[in-house]
Amino acid sequence: MQEQSYFQLISPMIFLVFSCGFAVLWHFARDVRALKVFAFSYLLGAVGLLFDFIRPLLATDVAIFVINPVYMATAATFSAAMFVFYRARVPVRALVGVSVCTLALLTWFRFGHDMITARTLLMNAGGFVMFAYPAIALRRQMRRKVDRVLQALVFLNGLQLLVRTLVVIWFEGGTLTQANYPQSAAALTFQLSVSFAALAIAVNLFVMFGMEIVAGLTETSETDPMTGVLNRRGLESRVAGFAAGQDRMVIMADIDRFKSINDRYGHEAGDRVITNFARILDCSAREGDLVVRWGGEEFMVVFAAADPALACLYAESARCALEALNQDCVDGATVTASFGIACWPAGAPFPEAVHMADKALYRAKRNGRNRVTVHERNTRITKGTIAAA
Repeated sequence: MQEQSYFQLISPMIFLVFSCGFAVLWHFARDVRALKVFAFSYLLGAVGLLFDFIRPLLATDVAIFVINPVYMATAATFSAAMFVFYRARVPVRALVGVSVCTLALLTWFRFGHDMITARTLLMNAGGFVMFAYPAIALRRQMRRKVDRVLQALVFLNGLQLLVRTLVVIWFEGGTLTQANYPQSAAALTFQLSVSFAALAIAVNLFVMFGMEIVAGLTETSETDPMTGVLNRRGLESRVAGFAAGQDRMVIMADIDRFKSINDRYGHEAGDRVITNFARILDCSAREGDLVVRWGGEEFMVVFAAADPALACLYAESARCALEALNQDCVDGATVTASFGIACWPAGAPFPEAVHMADKALYRAKRNGRNRVTVHERNTRITKGTIAAA
């Protein structure tokens, strides 16, 4: 009995260790909200298993109506954590509904028709629903291999709760009583299977959260904090992976007379003008295009295809949008920008294409600003009019 009890302490310790692990991760990565929900779920699991450990010391009804609700809350919060992790809406009504129905039936099979086998099967069936639900409902969000592994582990954990209980009840259902339950195969196999499942799921989750945190750090280091578009580091990491066999276009854009905006309206107004311009460039970009804050009020756009006409259309659209934008931060004054476009041929050095686009931008500035100029043999667009470059 004593050895068996010490063995039963392993399970709550596993849950408690992982609860602390998730809590520590959340302390350093507060933006990953699912971490605190998983930490709470594993903490509830540890509490439920600790109550299970002292079950023989508790009155029958206290054991039933304390331990089982804690277990149900553990499964419900774990399911909620899955939805939070995949940024889906938490189905609160469904989770609460399953919990309430399960506990209501549990009450019936205690006071209406006292059957410990029915209560055992009912609680594990409720656990199966709680674990299978997110594994099925979130299947479209689980696209990576690591997501598929988590999906399989969570679903199999729910399935084993149901299947294991059916098998155990088949063999010892006739001898199972409230008095001998703590030492029964139903209790011991439950703790053993749940411990293994909790360990496997937690390890997988730690891997996934590690990937999430690293991806977040990478994004932060490669993104301009003020505008939300890429910075030079982000551009360099992506340009290095571009296929050499594809031509592209490079667009340089610069806000006209930006120093006078800072001098007249202040740096805070200047920052808002830069942010508004970045938003225009980013919203007009297509999938695969890169919008980069090159420095100060200067931006770069790397087009995913070598189409001068499309690049001109993009730049002209952004130019018109900025010119027409009523910006309160500068008392509604008109703000304009100039654009330079150059082709980046496959195999050519990227700095050379940047230099050509910069030369086109300089020509646009020299010729009066608020215009789009294309390098080489293409055209210059001046306020909607196409002229020879």
